[in-house]
Amino acid sequence: MRTKLSLLCAASVVAISSSASAQPTAPPVEAVVVTGSRVISDMSLSPTPITAVSAEQLQATTPTTIPDALRKLPDFLGGSSPRSQGNGSGNGSSSSLSLRNLGVSRTLVLLDGHRVVASNSNGSVNVDSLPQMLMSRVDVVTGGASAVYGSDAVAGVVNFILDKNFTGFKYDVNAGISNYTDAAEAKIGLAWGTDLFGGRGHYEAAARYFQQDMVPIGARPYGYQNNTWILAGNGTAAKPFTDVPNGRLFAQSLTGTINCGAKCSLTNFTFGPGGQLVPLTHGIPTTTAGTEQGGDGGYANPADTTVIAKQNQAEFFNRLSYDFTPNIQGYIQASVSEARNYSRWTPLLVGSASARPNTFFTNNPYLSPATSAALTAAATAAGNFMPAPVLSNGTIAPAVAPNTPYFSDAHYVNTVDGQHANAGGNIYTTKGVNRVLSFNTGLTGSLSGFAWDLFYSHQESRETVSDPQNTNNAKFMAAQDAVIAPAGTKLNGVDISGTIQCWVTTQPAFASLYPGCVPINLFDPVRGISQDAFNYMKKDTFFSLTQKLDNVGGSISGGLFGLGLPAGEITGALSAEMRWQNYDNKTNALPTDLVDCTGLRMCTTNGGVASTLWTQNVVAPVSASQNVWETALEFNVPILKDFPLAEDFNVDIAGRYTDYSISGPAQTWKIGINDRVNDAIRIRGTMSYDNRAPNLNDLYQPVGISSTGFPDLLTSGNNDTNLVTRGNAKLSPEVAHTYTLGMVVTPDFVPGLSVSLDYYVTHMSNAITSISYQSTTVQQLCIDSAPTYSSPYCLLAVRPIPPGQPGYNSLANFPTQILSQPLNSAKVQTEGWNFETDYNFDWADVWSAIPGSMNFRHLVTYQPVFETQNLPGTPFNWASLPKTRMTTFLNYSVGDWSFDVQNNWLSGRKRATAAGQIYTIPRAHSNDTLDITINRRFDMWGGSSSVYFSVQNVGNTNAPLEGANASVPGLFYPTNTMYNVMGRYFTIGLRGNL
Repeated sequence: MRTKLSLLCAASVVAISSSASAQPTAPPVEAVVVTGSRVISDMSLSPTPITAVSAEQLQATTPTTIPDALRKLPDFLGGSSPRSQGNGSGNGSSSSLSLRNLGVSRTLVLLDGHRVVASNSNGSVNVDSLPQMLMSRVDVVTGGASAVYGSDAVAGVVNFILDKNFTGFKYDVNAGISNYTDAAEAKIGLAWGTDLFGGRGHYEAAARYFQQDMVPIGARPYGYQNNTWILAGNGTAAKPFTDVPNGRLFAQSLTGTINCGAKCSLTNFTFGPGGQLVPLTHGIPTTTAGTEQGGDGGYANPADTTVIAKQNQAEFFNRLSYDFTPNIQGYIQASVSEARNYSRWTPLLVGSASARPNTFFTNNPYLSPATSAALTAAATAAGNFMPAPVLSNGTIAPAVAPNTPYFSDAHYVNTVDGQHANAGGNIYTTKGVNRVLSFNTGLTGSLSGFAWDLFYSHQESRETVSDPQNTNNAKFMAAQDAVIAPAGTKLNGVDISGTIQCWVTTQPAFASLYPGCVPINLFDPVRGISQDAFNYMKKDTFFSLTQKLDNVGGSISGGLFGLGLPAGEITGALSAEMRWQNYDNKTNALPTDLVDCTGLRMCTTNGGVASTLWTQNVVAPVSASQNVWETALEFNVPILKDFPLAEDFNVDIAGRYTDYSISGPAQTWKIGINDRVNDAIRIRGTMSYDNRAPNLNDLYQPVGISSTGFPDLLTSGNNDTNLVTRGNAKLSPEVAHTYTLGMVVTPDFVPGLSVSLDYYVTHMSNAITSISYQSTTVQQLCIDSAPTYSSPYCLLAVRPIPPGQPGYNSLANFPTQILSQPLNSAKVQTEGWNFETDYNFDWADVWSAIPGSMNFRHLVTYQPVFETQNLPGTPFNWASLPKTRMTTFLNYSVGDWSFDVQNNWLSGRKRATAAGQIYTIPRAHSNDTLDITINRRFDMWGGSSSVYFSVQNVGNTNAPLEGANASVPGLFYPTNTMYNVMGRYFTIGLRGNL
């Protein structure tokens, strides 16, 4: 380790400076290099396509946040932002970026060329934590850049560039509201900078606060009047996928569905006002069994389910730099940020071991005598009697009187969750908090024509996700077993005879197991359970994931001591880096916790699987770490100069060696060419071999356990088993080949015009994807490896009998667990075209009658191919995404007024993702949104200020309606998550510089 670190430090003497000949008394000029290279200082010489967008242009028509504006660019698809759809999660409290839909984990985020710590469990960076008030521009490199920057740059790089010489004071204050009078937003941003120590030092600081209110599904057009959508069918000609409004799950009525079989006359009855038994009304059948349009089936209430989470973000950043000598500068910068989100939702869960218990005795005292008698008769006719005792989790449930009638298929999930509780606010909620701390220090300078830098950073993030109303199933089982306390029963010395109590409370042998048990009335849909009963069952469960990154490194670059060719001098760069990463998850609830049946009369197993203790998912604790060391070389070689069709022809070559302490060594490389044919035409191209090493979440994702029904193809069994999700420490790096070829035209006869067109193709193999043994395709791949069953997919089922032993495919070998975990199993291929045109001119040069100036920018991505093969030998599936995405910026400025327009267009798309899939509406229509901002500049407080009024989505355009592909109607908004569902949004603000 010490040898590697010594080599790293010895190699860390950095990049060439354009100020090598500066006068001794002048401050050093900061080295400027193009994102995507360590040796090229002129973007016009870069073989790699780069889109550079100023912070001013991004915020002109999207004044909320810079990441919110970036997501409107056509290269970005996927990721998340404060305006993304979602019903709440830890990652929902932050913004993440995904280039070309290849995923947030394959998009490398940098701040001034340095890696930023992962903020979320999926390895993505919360770009909202970066200092937006001091951002000068954002460089977007599309295509592989692993050879220059290391792992994660398979899709490209997003480099946020700071204004490190800002002086004065600036501010940006605004407020906004949607066309639906919700999603109220407020932002205040401040920045200050000044020179110190006679100009040798510089200090700058920035602070920003942003908040946005939550939006429920019912507040948007497709969710009005409790409309709930679901996608019915299976995609065949007989049962095409169909968007169904007012979707309902008949077997899961909001007030309970009684199901006691064909012998029972009360099957498909429910409880009405006063607890009376009433029949359920069927809706219109769909092609999916149990799913209906309308009727009395269950759904998640759109009025109580979040489409856009409530957001609060705060950040503070400061930076101090000092010129130790004319050629050496040091700096220290530190920042802290926090993002919070809050959302709520109303789930429906099927009544089985995979959800909360659903059994009750027919002599429950909350039932009226008439209802109790009817239920007892029905249960007796159906032969439903509680067996006694029942083994579960190694304990024995208390004996039940012989032939006690009960129901085992009645659903009361939403009443139990408090949807009808007397006190409000008992809908399920999810809270996320994302905190990031960062400290960076370094030295930069120049020496004998070489530029160098050394740096060290310590960064850590903490993501906490809590479920304040998770239900403890053991307490629920105790509370639902309500009885009349027998004569002489005392509780804490008080006679409770004749009152309704939990059965366990009346038993001296078990009362201490469930102190304070409050019985539940499940049978009154008007009043619902009491608030005390709800409070007794619930607990705030949470996990808190801390990720740390320590990073030390440096680089040196410049001309190679006059070594060159007739076309010019060769320049080179050597860089080295070492990183230490830590991943630590803590939790107050374990997925391995099962219900202990001691003292619970109705504690049963379903197929031998004990009930999990918690209704909502909880994750296991985990602690892991890894270190990475790497070194890279890059050369820019001038080949030809002043030749026909090659006024300047350069080749850029980069290579990197990386050693991951867990997944092993990896090599990446890149070759690029840049040919300036003449003053008007430039040709560029690259080919690269890139990688993404598995992050610590891929390797050590915390274990989660839930119960699920499982039809096993090997044994023909169909029962409940435990589904275990977890990481995979045996993963290896993903690899990708990327090729680009393009042309840039800057015609002399149209001053101010630049046009570029680039073709790209990426082939990725060994790609990491989550594979579950629940998939029938995965099961068949295992079966096809008989008689040895040596397929790696067989390892996703934990069975009592090992391969090669008698009875391996017998019912006795039904899996005790099935796994879902990441594997190096997939292939991804994508190709497309990027087009960009920029045109800036003064109207006086075109038509003297028109005052002012015009800036025009048009960005287009055409991506006709995006295919994924998740399992070897299976067909490629394609992504349902808009093949053409366009963003147009238009700015007209005259005097103190400016007018900005931004138009974003997404083409229509096929909804099918595999051959043979059939939809009744086969295409999603195109989506076009127009943003307009009017800005008026004026002098105030001795500086320049401006007031602006912005309208985003002027036409209030709705995203294409697509029935939410979920098992619960109303849980998700029925559009694809790539679309913004905020609607027309108004913002008024004031910004300025003093």
